[in-house]
Amino acid sequence: MGKKVKDLRNEEWVKAKLPSPHLTKTYYFSNKGRLKSRDKKSGDEFLMRMNPDKHGHLRASIKLANKKNYAFWIHKHMAKAFVDKPSRTHTLVIHKNYDRADNKLRNLKWATIDEHKKYIQERLKALGFEHHRRGGVRKLTEKKVATIKKMLKTGRRKRYQIAEKYGVSVTQLKRIERGENWGHVEAAK
Repeated sequence: MGKKVKDLRNEEWVKAKLPSPHLTKTYYFSNKGRLKSRDKKSGDEFLMRMNPDKHGHLRASIKLANKKNYAFWIHKHMAKAFVDKPSRTHTLVIHKNYDRADNKLRNLKWATIDEHKKYIQERLKALGFEHHRRGGVRKLTEKKVATIKKMLKTGRRKRYQIAEKYGVSVTQLKRIERGENWGHVEAAK
């Protein structure tokens, strides 16, 4: 038998069910959030690296026999294998502590579509996301604008430096200075 991946304490491995088989490897995932491949001929095992997708979920890319890539989201496979599903309507997996890279079993939970919608709103609030009336995320808050007004008053920094620091345009700073935008906010003391 070939090289083996050393197991963590109380680690259980489950054979991964893929949409189509891999020609030379078999894949296994564990209750500790790890993924390994096993060569069908030699028996050598290799721990696979997982990278976050654009939403922060950890996944690995597996090339299948049909030459297509399969995105293996570890939290979904772990939930299917190790987390009790309360009912058939519980179809989505959420991370209780809002950290999508934390795939400990105690952090994973099945949710209904309505629970998932509520969870998304709670997660956004917990992470400090503010809805902007035009969509997206606000770059400035009242506290930041008060600091900007103070900086503009003192004249110690150039407008372009302030604009770079806060991720806004020089035109936006001029509007703030004239009171066209954020006129209700006073300069910080």
